[in-house]
Amino acid sequence: MSEQISGTHGPAEDDAIKQQDRRELQEHGTEWPDEDAADEGEPDAVWAEEGRFAGQPPGEDWAGVELRSDLARQLDRTDFPATRAHLLETLTDRGADQRLLDLVSALPARARFASLAELVRALGLPVEHRPT
Repeated sequence: MSEQISGTHGPAEDDAIKQQDRRELQEHGTEWPDEDAADEGEPDAVWAEEGRFAGQPPGEDWAGVELRSDLARQLDRTDFPATRAHLLETLTDRGADQRLLDLVSALPARARFASLAELVRALGLPVEHRPT
């Protein structure tokens, strides 16, 4: 069995902290906070809508964002430039979901894409805009 060593302090300090914790539990361990006693200085919690985080633009196409992310996980820079046939072969070899294969299959046969960003635009998926 290996001995764990703390990165911020030594074993003696660890033991002192454990003893302090035990003392506090013995002194206050049987006390439970009163559920009815609300903190008077604390404001009531305000919750955001379910599934919507602060700072998200309304009307975001989350299904499109997910498809874009799945494509980015399956394809890398070395896969470009690529034709539809090459993309389908690469996605099939890497075990991509059928929905990605169907999406890429709908592209024109002679189309050639220089990058993932160009492919995403051609598929009509939302393009990521990063703050500069």
